[in-house]
Amino acid sequence: MSALSEAYAHGRPSAIADPTSHAAYLAVRMPATYAAVLAVLAQVSADVLDGVRSLLDLGAGPGTATWAALAACPSLVAAAQVDRSRALLDVGARLGAALLQDRRVDFTQRVADVASVRAWPAADLVLSAYALSELPIGVRASLVSAAWRATSHALVLVEPGTPAGFQHILDARTALAAEGARFIAPCPHEGPCPMRTGARTDDWCHFSVRVPRTRRHRQLKGGSLGYEDEKFAYVVATRLPAPGVRPARVLRHPRVEKGRIQLVLCTPDGAERIVVTRKDAAWPAARKSSWGDTWRTAPGEDPP
Repeated sequence: MSALSEAYAHGRPSAIADPTSHAAYLAVRMPATYAAVLAVLAQVSADVLDGVRSLLDLGAGPGTATWAALAACPSLVAAAQVDRSRALLDVGARLGAALLQDRRVDFTQRVADVASVRAWPAADLVLSAYALSELPIGVRASLVSAAWRATSHALVLVEPGTPAGFQHILDARTALAAEGARFIAPCPHEGPCPMRTGARTDDWCHFSVRVPRTRRHRQLKGGSLGYEDEKFAYVVATRLPAPGVRPARVLRHPRVEKGRIQLVLCTPDGAERIVVTRKDAAWPAARKSSWGDTWRTAPGEDPP
C-alpha cells in the first residue's frame, strides 16, 4: 500500500495489476481520487452539468471518476468506462451494482489502451482522472486529442497535485487551447498559464481537498489523523459558448495577518497578489475565502 501511495506522489505508474493491488487501490487511493474528481466537478456550473446525459470515463479503473460524475450530474443516464484492465472493470461493475441502487444508468465497458485508440464514441462529458501519469511521455498527447474529439460539452482532466502532474495538465491545456477549447476551470482565461510566465517558473498550479478517514483507512495507511489532504491539478475545457467575465481563482492558502489578508490570484491578466484590509468591502468575503475558490474582481461585480 505504501508503494502505491508513493507511486502517485511521485508521478510514477502505479502498476495496479493483481488482486492485492486492486484491494490496495480501493482502500488507499479510491477515496482520495473520488474526492478530487468531485471537487473538480463542483467548479463546473450547474448549467453545464445539468445538460450532461452521457459520460466517457477514460482510464476508468474501478469507475472512481464515474461515481463522482454520477453524484454531480443528475441527468446522467449513460456511462462508458474504458480501461486496460478487465479485472478492474469487473471490480467497478460490482461496485456499480451496490452504489446505483434504484438509479437507472446504461453502463458499457471496454478493455482498451486509452492512448492507442484514436477515436471514441461521442459523449457529453469526457473524464480522465490520474491517467496521464500512467502513460509514457510520447503518447499522452494522443489521449488528450482523442478525448477532446469525443466530447460535445466538456472535457475534465485530473492529475496528482505534484510538479509532474501539473506539467501533464499544462501540456494538455496548451494542446487544447490550440484546438480552440475554452476553459471553465480553474483558468479564468485562455491565455498562457501565469505559472510558466514571468520571472518565476518553478511554481505549479494545484489544489487540495480534505478526505475523511475511517478507522480502517487510518490503520491501512498508518496514520493517526481523521483526515488526509489530497492535492490535485486539473483543467476543465469546453466546446460550449465562452462564459462571460470569469472570476479569478485563489491559488494558495490565504495569508491571514492582523487586520489584513493576502490573496494570490490567477486572473485574466496573469497572477496577482492582492491585500484586503478590514476597511475594504471585500473583507467578509476574504475571511471566508479558501484555496481554490473563485474571486470576482471585475469592475461592478461583488466579491464572492
